[in-house]
Amino acid sequence: MIKQLRARFTLVLTALLSLVLLGVLGAVFISMCRSEERNGDRIISMAMELDYSGRWASPPKLKSEDSENRQRPPHIPDNETERFSAGWITVRLDEDNSIKSVFYSRQRLFDTDGTDTDISVESAVSQIISKGTEDKGKVSAEGVSYRYEMRNTPEGRIIVLLDRTDERSTLNRLLFILTGIFLLSSAVIFLLSLLLSKWAVIPIEDAWNRQRVFFSNASHELKTPLTVINANLDVITASPENTVSEQQKWFGYIRSETDKMSRLINEMLYLSREEQADSSGVMTTVPLSEIAEGACLAMEAVAFEKGKNISQSIESGIDVTGDKESLSRLITILIDNAVIHSSEGSEISVCLVREKKNRARLTVSNSGKPIPPNELERIFDRYYRTDSSRSSATGGFGLGLAIAAAIARKHSGKIYAESDEQRTCFNVILKTE
Repeated sequence: MIKQLRARFTLVLTALLSLVLLGVLGAVFISMCRSEERNGDRIISMAMELDYSGRWASPPKLKSEDSENRQRPPHIPDNETERFSAGWITVRLDEDNSIKSVFYSRQRLFDTDGTDTDISVESAVSQIISKGTEDKGKVSAEGVSYRYEMRNTPEGRIIVLLDRTDERSTLNRLLFILTGIFLLSSAVIFLLSLLLSKWAVIPIEDAWNRQRVFFSNASHELKTPLTVINANLDVITASPENTVSEQQKWFGYIRSETDKMSRLINEMLYLSREEQADSSGVMTTVPLSEIAEGACLAMEAVAFEKGKNISQSIESGIDVTGDKESLSRLITILIDNAVIHSSEGSEISVCLVREKKNRARLTVSNSGKPIPPNELERIFDRYYRTDSSRSSATGGFGLGLAIAAAIARKHSGKIYAESDEQRTCFNVILKTE
């Protein structure tokens, strides 16, 4: 599933980014095409205004008729070299649409007898004339592509041809470069998407693994009592002549296992409810100091039965915003966990102090077997136990610390564990009023 998710994520992200890149590069190419087209129109318009000496044929005039007062149109370069370097061709036709003269700007060649007229020019002119009314457009002749414009003048028609070889060469080079950029960028995008997919699915993979472990462990915890119940029912049904009182022992086993399943299901439901983002419950100002003292008193008898002692150092007057029942359960879980895992005859310490920046720290510590450093984060996972044992001999199901962590998160707090050879400490940081 995770591999399929990564593959789908990679393909979708690569496709989306490649489409965006394609759109950008396409816009660049289209913009360049339009720029070349505008440049071609400018050159043709300039050529239409010039006579064969490189001056304009019919420029706008001022009130004075002197040539010094004539104005040069703004699209016509003042430098003659720049005017003629574009490679345009001016063709003048007579009244019969026969070529009267041809001027090649780049060579500055003036042909009036047709001896130097290019075959492609003659073919292009023939095609333009045959089109009739079209005064602008494109035409191909003898393998050469031209952009053209045709005007009618008193002296006859004028056709300006602009060889598109340079334009097409420029666009082809640009297309080749943009294609290379697209292919190379797509490959880079694919590799980055592949790396990003590995990072993006980490939470999903973690949730998937947790869910898989949850179902495995939950089924195991339920399977054991169900097996015991079925075995006891087999014993009961095998002796139908016995009375209920005579088989009370077997019914007692069944009751014990059903109680165990009930506790497990209740803890699972409680944990699920606490982990919901919108299950903040009724948050009010509650006395955390009193809650901690009450939890210690409630657990003293449990600790005494196991030959252990609870010492408390609780600063008075610490209030927090939260749910009283949930906070009481959080502290009880930590004390119960310390009682279960502490050394025989040891002391469990419960400390609550006020810290800077409106924070309170609750610490529950005990002596006993240290928790390996690589497991300090995982002990708050559902069903996780440091000895990897699935036995419930200690009376728990491995959900207590997961519930404690969920309660701490619900109160915008932080819970973490520290452990060394001397003591194991569970710390909870909460905001105070």
